[in-house]
Amino acid sequence: MRRNYKRDTALHSLANEFESMSKRGSQAYFEDRHLFKLIDFYENEFSFEKAMEVTDFALEQFKYRIDFYIIKVRLFIKIGELNSALALLEQAENISPMEWELKLMKCRIYSRMKDHSNALSLIAELKEKNTSRQDYIDLLMEEAFVYEKMKDFSQMYYVLEEVLTIYPKHAEALEHIWMCVEICKNYSDSIALHEKIINKNPYIFQAWYNLGHAYSCQGEYEKSIQALEYSFIINPAFEFGYKDCAELCFQVKNYEKALDVFLEYNERFGPEAEVLISLGQCYLALDNAREAKKVLRKSSKLDPYSDEVFYFMGLCEMSENNPRRAVQYFLNALQIEDRREEYFASIAKAYSQLEEYDKADYYYRKATETGPEQADYWNEHASFFIQLGKYNAAMDILDEAEYYSCSPDLLYSRAACLILTGRKEEGLAVLYDALTDDFNARKRLFELCPQLISDEDIKAIIEYIGQS
Repeated sequence: MRRNYKRDTALHSLANEFESMSKRGSQAYFEDRHLFKLIDFYENEFSFEKAMEVTDFALEQFKYRIDFYIIKVRLFIKIGELNSALALLEQAENISPMEWELKLMKCRIYSRMKDHSNALSLIAELKEKNTSRQDYIDLLMEEAFVYEKMKDFSQMYYVLEEVLTIYPKHAEALEHIWMCVEICKNYSDSIALHEKIINKNPYIFQAWYNLGHAYSCQGEYEKSIQALEYSFIINPAFEFGYKDCAELCFQVKNYEKALDVFLEYNERFGPEAEVLISLGQCYLALDNAREAKKVLRKSSKLDPYSDEVFYFMGLCEMSENNPRRAVQYFLNALQIEDRREEYFASIAKAYSQLEEYDKADYYYRKATETGPEQADYWNEHASFFIQLGKYNAAMDILDEAEYYSCSPDLLYSRAACLILTGRKEEGLAVLYDALTDDFNARKRLFELCPQLISDEDIKAIIEYIGQS
């Protein structure tokens, strides 16, 4: 981005002139436009004390300029001096009793002081006045923020809905209304509102973005992806649209689409470490470990301390049947982040392939210790022992898992263990419970024990539950 160095130099010169004058204790005349620029300069530098000093000087020179009063009230609000802000505002109202900005600021101050009753009373009073369309919208936005401070997000939603009914392109209202929807979970209302907006104004990218997220929360993923895609087609500079669309595509296993969107993002905005990792995941999911490793190496150059890069590089090596190299990558990931259960489980799988079973057992235990609520890792550990024919060890794992997690898969694993250890009647009873909990997960039993596919008793139970 090109900067206007001439303007910056002029601003610094102006600031130096003002500060020199202040140090000398002398007085000089500054044009009002220069004072406005100086105040903006100091505010942008977060030098509120200096900004206040310039504002005080401006009020000495322009005693009745309401603009400078408004600026000083705003500065008081920014630094949290709310009583001072309110006192100065009332003084300013004596000079300009009809100034609309002062009335809005009073609402804001009441809200910051948690005097919500006075804030809402003032807003109700102002609504009765004959205001312009823009002033009324500004008043509604202040009302919305009062409800936000009150944590009344349902009422905040309805106020923002009114704003968008009057002016559907209001960016701030579109941004904040989604927060209300997420908290209140009124996704159907949000869909109806944003569809109504889009039907009349099809080129509002934020409306498509909000609609996409509402569809997603309702499980309508295809509609969600389409809506999110429209958000960045309309506004190609809208980064969140690309990222959220791609991530949802990946989540629903539409890896080709996810890859295309991430590639488009990468081309438009340049390489980012996290996006390159996501690209690597897409390539890996599409069984293209070679391309995955390429983008992961690029990500590593941007962020050499990323545990995720090492982890996914390890998965690439596993997909290419290089467990020894995979182990090293997984260990590198753990050196950076040692509280990720999937890292431990992946090392365990690699050691299992290398037939280093003691190490595999150790890392499976680390996985379940790190994420005890995750049923998958208990299952993987139990499966590991079942494949080795160590059924009692597998049962010990499943017994321990009951204290921390529950899952139909754990029941299928238990059923398999019981049947394989000769306790078939107990195993069939557990299998009955597993089938009742999740009939569609029955393949778990046959993945563990393919030899049970032809068992007549098991066939009969599956047929019975399937028909009931």
